[in-house]
Amino acid sequence: MSDLFMSVQFWVGAAFLMCFQIGKYGELNDQDEDLKPWYAAVPNLHVRHFLGFQKYIATLLLFLLTTFAGYVVACLISPSIISGWQRVTTNPAAAESMKAYIDSVPYPLFIAAAFMGLTNHSIPGFSKIANLQRDVFHELVGVPRIVASIATKMSIQLLAKHPSDPARIKQIQEWTSPAWEASIRDIVDLSFYDTELKRRANALSNVQGKTQSDLLALFRELIYVMAIAAARNGGGAGLRKVAGKLGVDLPRRKNPFRELIVGSLISVVVLTVLCFAIPLAAPVVDWLNGSKPLSFWPHGEEALRASSIYLVSQCIPVLIASGLLFVSLPSGQACTTLNVRNVIEENAGKLLIIMCAVIVFDYAQLISDYGIYNPDLRSAPIEFFASWLPYNIIHSIISVSICVVLLHYLSRGEAKTPGVSIVYILAMAAVALTTSCFYALVRLRYDFKVGVAIDYLFIICLLNLVAAMIALFMSQSLYHGRILKSEEVTSDPSNPAYAI
Repeated sequence: MSDLFMSVQFWVGAAFLMCFQIGKYGELNDQDEDLKPWYAAVPNLHVRHFLGFQKYIATLLLFLLTTFAGYVVACLISPSIISGWQRVTTNPAAAESMKAYIDSVPYPLFIAAAFMGLTNHSIPGFSKIANLQRDVFHELVGVPRIVASIATKMSIQLLAKHPSDPARIKQIQEWTSPAWEASIRDIVDLSFYDTELKRRANALSNVQGKTQSDLLALFRELIYVMAIAAARNGGGAGLRKVAGKLGVDLPRRKNPFRELIVGSLISVVVLTVLCFAIPLAAPVVDWLNGSKPLSFWPHGEEALRASSIYLVSQCIPVLIASGLLFVSLPSGQACTTLNVRNVIEENAGKLLIIMCAVIVFDYAQLISDYGIYNPDLRSAPIEFFASWLPYNIIHSIISVSICVVLLHYLSRGEAKTPGVSIVYILAMAAVALTTSCFYALVRLRYDFKVGVAIDYLFIICLLNLVAAMIALFMSQSLYHGRILKSEEVTSDPSNPAYAI
């Protein structure tokens, strides 16, 4: 890795990629369902129109940091993935030709160019990662969803308050008057708002002669413009102030992006410590293993690398699964009558998506292994993928089972208490150890074709147990506030919940 960071090509590629991503982050997806109803109202919109300056800069920096981390990882492991993909899907000659091509160009620049869609598509869809990353970040920070949905809610309430055409005309005239602009100058981007009013000067000058449908459209557009102007000036706080000025109540909204940062920090700290602790524990495991030498436990010169591979293959799928589960859960009330069967039936779709995500992750790692070790492929690609499907399904069952325990834990309201119940700690440990032990035995018997290897069983069970405990405590910590806020709103309907 030190050679990579000393490479001029790496930093040149990073600079080009960061510039590309700054522009990418500012783009809006014109196919976004939240944006479509308002797309023609204000043309040439960008992300900056929907976020306050501080939040825009903060999320942009996080977006660039995520891109840089992915770029580093791609520069470190992508040669193996590309080579492995070519080796699995084509003949060895084509794989060697691709390897020679990669070796002939500055590889970091190749990765940066592939990410921007400027080189051949060795891995299908690689150049679309930028759009996917952009859309995911926009969804997490609520662009343009928050402004669009709040504008819609304000429109509905204000149209109900002003049901007749004369009342709506009077309101439009008030919103376009200098007195109104002066009254909102501190809570909106007044320059933007005034520019949009001037762009509609012809429509506003003839407001009395408009048909009912045109009047409705203009009424809604002005609300939308005010919402954008408020978000540009003060983000969520600006939207709350404009809503208060208009006499509109805004509902409480969860913020999974902020909450997931806490969980990600916990995961990074624990997994980093574990990565170094596993090789250090090799003498103890060797002693527990008895007369048999260590076959699977990371030891020797490549111990840290092997430990990292084990960590990625066993812990990351569980954390991906729990992360997907968490962002998809509503902040509803707990139901103490749910049993395991009810939990599975009500969340079957989520669990199926989680299983598929883990299987895809396993295949990506498998392709990377083929690129690293260059084994000869003795079967057709379809047979190759089919032969690994049972192992990957069994591996995904670990993550799915852990998610079922998490769902049962959250659905029964256990997260309302500050700590985790010892019953669920034991239940989670039992599920993680049972499923991971079964997976390890299957791999030993049918893949490695060896007898029981204590060191392999121990490391597979340990890593999945640690990942399961991280997921349990992370979910309790992150969901604790959700339940309390949900109960607070339910018990006090008159509370003007304006949290954006």
